[in-house]
Order: sequence, then structure tokens, then C-alpha cells
Amino acid sequence: MKLLVLLFVLTLSACSSEEHIVFRSGDNQLSGVYLPPTGSQTSKAVLLFVHGDGEMPHDAYGYYPLLWDQLRAQGYAIMSWDKPGVGKSSGNWLEQSMADRQAEVLDAIQWVQSRYGFTARQTGVVGFSQAGWVLPSLATDHQAQFGFMVGIGFATNWIEQSRYYTRLKHTEASATEAEIQAALLAYDEEIALLLQAPAYADYRQAMGDQAMLADRYHFVLKNLQSDARQDYPLIRTPALLIWGEDDLNVDARLEFERHQRASNPFVSTRLIASGNHGLLDSAYFPRQRMDTGDLLKLHWLGESALAPGVIPTLIHWLNLQSQQTAHSLWLSLLKTDNPYQPIPVTLQL
Repeated sequence: MKLLVLLFVLTLSACSSEEHIVFRSGDNQLSGVYLPPTGSQTSKAVLLFVHGDGEMPHDAYGYYPLLWDQLRAQGYAIMSWDKPGVGKSSGNWLEQSMADRQAEVLDAIQWVQSRYGFTARQTGVVGFSQAGWVLPSLATDHQAQFGFMVGIGFATNWIEQSRYYTRLKHTEASATEAEIQAALLAYDEEIALLLQAPAYADYRQAMGDQAMLADRYHFVLKNLQSDARQDYPLIRTPALLIWGEDDLNVDARLEFERHQRASNPFVSTRLIASGNHGLLDSAYFPRQRMDTGDLLKLHWLGESALAPGVIPTLIHWLNLQSQQTAHSLWLSLLKTDNPYQPIPVTLQL
């Protein structure tokens, strides 16, 4: 009984530190949460969580808190919000281009800095999957607005990634090689059609039962040619890119090796053993998409749902950034010239 009471009190305590927030981005009013570090710690930095694809609430259906709890214990504040049209946020995320999403992130950065007093160097962005076509561009065109970036499960090219996803979807369904090749041919034909930007009625007539719904069709049409290839070489903001080696959505090894060859000294890379697309342990979550049963399993397992090494990798790299920020701020008080130095390309943990 005492244990139950203690758990209840701890739950209330955790909930009481959560601040529900609202900020504007364009015509949308976006709802979300701000979470300070746990205990009485002064914030090292604030981390803004940027969603991947889909209808995402601020907590990604319970996934983000697996990371938040550990990050807050290390002195990091968190900001996250419901996508437009989700929860209490107005608008419709399916009407957004990647440029619209970039503007939204910039509005969130400016809001949290203004409200809580964080500097640009104390502001980090943590993006997932589709955010790979949102954050790299910000890190090149708006690098003065934030201090560092973490990318989880990023792909470089939308069409290339979707083709990989198509192949793995049919492989996972135990399709024969002939069936897989037929599916890839159908995919290539659909892409060729989409690149012509037909009216939805014409697209629907051509695709029949395989056609996307109208709102998804227009979303894909806006963003189909997203490619971050030109952004990465220009990044001068410290960035950590992480993939799970068992990713079934993105060709993780291809992306990892691509960035290893590029050798941008501002970009650190890490391939996590036993990690899936969201860095969950692939032994527990071996499929491309999560269903209701997987969400229940996620809540039951808690932090152990994550692949081993995820939390230590994040905390180690983030702490290096906060140490450099503190050092740089101290030197600036002494009026010492101290260029911001990048972290080496590959973490050795």
C-alpha cells in the first residue's frame, strides 16, 4: 500500500512540472508542453523535439518520454508540440511542405528562447525520420538560431527512402523475389506519374484501388522531391546523426556510410546495434510499423524498450555540447577569441 501511495505521489510530482504551452506559427495555434529539468537543476539547454511523418501528438504516443525522463535528469529542458490539426493544435499537417515545417520549428525556437531566456547555443533540435528534410536545411540557412542538432533515422532522399521502404515492406511480408520486383516496378511507375503532378482525379483513375487518399496525395506531391544532399556539406552547426542498424524504414547502413565518406567535421555519426527506425530494441519491435499492441508493449517496457546504447550515446554527445557552450560563454566574458570547435566525426563510446 505504501508503495502505491509513493508511486501516486511521484506521478503527481512529475505531472506538476509539465507546463502546457501554446504558441503561434503562421495561421496555426500550436499546443504542446515545456518540461524543465527534474530536481532543482539549472537547465543546460532546451531540446525541441521535431516529429517524423504522421499524425503525431506532442509525446509521440508515449515514445518521447522514454528519452525525456533521462534527458531531464541530466539537466535538459524539453519542448514538444502537437502537429497542426492534432490534439489542441489548429491547422492540418497534411497541408504542410517541408518549408512550412521549417518555419514552424523556427517559430518554436524563437518562442522558447523569448519565454525562458535560452540563448541560441543553449537551444538544440532533436528530429525524427521525416525531420531529415526539415532540420538539415535549418542547420545551413539558420545556423545562428540554434546551437546543435540531433537526427534520428534520417534519410537523404525522399524517393530513394520510399523505394527502400517498399522493398522491405514486401520482404517482411515474405514476398518472393519476383513479387518484390513487381512491387518495385509499380512503385517506380507511380513515382513517374507523381512527378508529372497530375490532377488528383487523373491520379486516382490511373492508380485505382492503390491510390492514396486526396489529402495524403497532395502532401506527397508537395514533398516528393525532398533531398538533403546539398545541405549536409554546408552544415556548420554541431550535429549528431543516429540510425538503428535494424532499421526497416531507412537504409541505415547506406546513410551511415554516406556520411562517413563525406567527413564533415561538424557531423558526428552513430549506428546503434539492435536498434530499429525509432531506436527501439528490434528484439521487441521488429516490424516496420507499430500497432496498438506495440504501443502497450512500449508503455510496459519503459526505458528498456530502447536499444542498448541509445541513452548513453545521446547524453554523452549532448553533454559535450553543453560543456563547449559553457566554456565558450566563459571565454566570451574574458573577450577571448574562441571559435566554436566541432566534435570529431565518429563517437567512440
